[in-house]
Amino acid sequence: MHSLASSSSPVRRRFLALALLASAALALPALVHAQTRYSVTFMGTNFNFGSVAYGMNASGAVVGIDFTLTGARPFIYANGAASIQPSLQLGTDIPYGINASGAVVGTSHGPNSTTTRGFLVTNGAVTDLGADMNPVAIGDDGFIAGTTGSRGFIRSPAGVVTLFGPTGAGDVTVVNGISPTGGIVVGSTRAAGVTRAFRYANGVLTDLTLVPGESSSAALGINAAGVIVGSSSAAGSSRAVIFSNGTGTVIPTPPGSSVAYGINSAGAVVGDYSGGRPFLYTAAAGFVDLTPLVLNAAAAGFTLFANGIIQNVRAINDAGQILGTTVLPMTGSNTGYRLDPVAGPAVAPTITTHPAAQTVAAGGTATFSVVATGSPAPSYEWRFNTTPIAGATAQTYSITGVTAANAGSYTVRVFNTAGTVTSNAATLTVTAAPPPVAARLVNLSILTSLAGTNDSFTMGYVVGGANTSGAKPLVIRAAGPSLTPLGVGGALADPQLTLFAGPTQNGANDNWGGGAPLLAAMTGVGAFPFASATSLDAAVATNVAAGDNSVRVAPVGNLSGAVIAEIYDATPDANFTAATPRLVNVSVLKNIGTSLTAGFVIRGGTGSRTVLIRAIGPTLGAAPFNVPGVVADPQLVLFNAASTRIGENDNWGGTAALTAAFTSVGAFQLSGPTSRDAALLATLTPGNYTVQVSGVGNTTGVALVEVYEVP
Repeated sequence: MHSLASSSSPVRRRFLALALLASAALALPALVHAQTRYSVTFMGTNFNFGSVAYGMNASGAVVGIDFTLTGARPFIYANGAASIQPSLQLGTDIPYGINASGAVVGTSHGPNSTTTRGFLVTNGAVTDLGADMNPVAIGDDGFIAGTTGSRGFIRSPAGVVTLFGPTGAGDVTVVNGISPTGGIVVGSTRAAGVTRAFRYANGVLTDLTLVPGESSSAALGINAAGVIVGSSSAAGSSRAVIFSNGTGTVIPTPPGSSVAYGINSAGAVVGDYSGGRPFLYTAAAGFVDLTPLVLNAAAAGFTLFANGIIQNVRAINDAGQILGTTVLPMTGSNTGYRLDPVAGPAVAPTITTHPAAQTVAAGGTATFSVVATGSPAPSYEWRFNTTPIAGATAQTYSITGVTAANAGSYTVRVFNTAGTVTSNAATLTVTAAPPPVAARLVNLSILTSLAGTNDSFTMGYVVGGANTSGAKPLVIRAAGPSLTPLGVGGALADPQLTLFAGPTQNGANDNWGGGAPLLAAMTGVGAFPFASATSLDAAVATNVAAGDNSVRVAPVGNLSGAVIAEIYDATPDANFTAATPRLVNVSVLKNIGTSLTAGFVIRGGTGSRTVLIRAIGPTLGAAPFNVPGVVADPQLVLFNAASTRIGENDNWGGTAALTAAFTSVGAFQLSGPTSRDAALLATLTPGNYTVQVSGVGNTTGVALVEVYEVP
């Protein structure tokens, strides 16, 4: 494990050089800004071994190092993910600064720290800046600043390096930052035993004014307006300071040492006080202790901070994001973090939908869910018979393979910084496992394309079966945007679906919304996840009465693109009995284009299931249907999950077996034995299957594709 308390590694020296001295306990209460709170995000890729965050740019991208069993490696955190960065030498590269364009600078330590070289990474390419170069900051305009030997340096975008700082024996210049534009460098010099903050610009190094009564100072950060922050010290205690217009102004903090490390364009200052406790200072709000404003510490994995607080903030950007590194006592590791502002006053949680009681057969799945409002977004803690359940911290809680030991009372505590509320108890009753039932049809999916306002297609489904009763839970989806991460090109940007029971509309959805019950239902049927809670895919979880039903899928507006429409049987296998309604028929009516692909799934129970598959064109074009533009000669091919052709038909031929099957499933008869409609019977084991329908001779048109469960 790696801790800030150890300074033996060169990887940590710059960070540790800025660490604050421990000081006395606070005597003054901290003020809290009522309108700004923060969510915390762990930085790095290896939480167990820890990380250090060093630099952040205007868009919140962070650079730092991950610790490993054998050393450390550089990372960049951007767009919600961390990635390992290229290295200059086979040792340890430490990235200290990143600008708005994503260019990164830092120091490369060779094996066993035998060599030290500066580096610049732009667009994934590493540039060697030379031996004994220690760049710590890069401006948005490409100026780079750092230390080489005992002097400071600035490197122009053209690569011209200029050294500065005192040159006497024992004199040292330490560079700590650079302005976003203009190449203004800040830091501290030590000459003749005195440490002074400086500003360096256009070849001129200027000492910054000491606070009266102080003996030393350091400049640590600068904003776009040239306002500088840092510290001023006397008698072993430092005070956070703002340097502006030739004046050093002390930031009012509680008693004890304090240091200001960063300032943004709006003048918001961040720093540490009282041995590492973070603060925010603005002229409007004054001094603010950041610790009580962090909303999601436990949920983010920060179970305990050192002394119950986050520590060591180092930077703030114009978006108000704050960067730092702290210690987690439970691992002894450093961890870099970023605080992101969450606007608005806190509102205590309110439960709008309580978990519902359930009766589940042994071996089945029980899923409890809760819907709650609150600001910030609530956290959750599920409990069984009043005892917290380890790891159960989401909006839903599922138990698979239910046993009698799971029977009991379930509640969920919903909480945020403004309050806590506990749900009503939901009782789980576990019954004996039902006898196995026959394999059944559980899913139909259609992958096709839509072309503008006037294009749509309809999927039909029949719920029922002999000796069954009750409603059927279904999940129905139309996915467009979420196909892109799966590698489908030209996906429909915004699909919508409309539900019908017979001719009557009884539901609709445009954007699915990311609600917890719907998410749990989609997960329960094994559907692929949507890209995000705000994706424009459409979905519903619904209960459907026995009878004929359908769903129409269409684009929103005049959009075009690929879409996959899906109907899922949402009854868990373990809860399925002989009396449970089934999907006895699924179908789609669509212009097939060059071909149409329909997938279906046989699942559960014992043995095989015989299905009737039809691709109908000519019969649709004749009376009584009179559908225009039908495909004149459809053909179908059946594939298993291994893409092996296991059945096919061009013209159904009027066979007695097929005619009898049409009657047994309640399907309309085809127009005659010589019609060019296609049909086949197949007895299938549980698994995934695909039907491909096309027109003979590359013809096209409208077709009705059907899959029936044969009794």
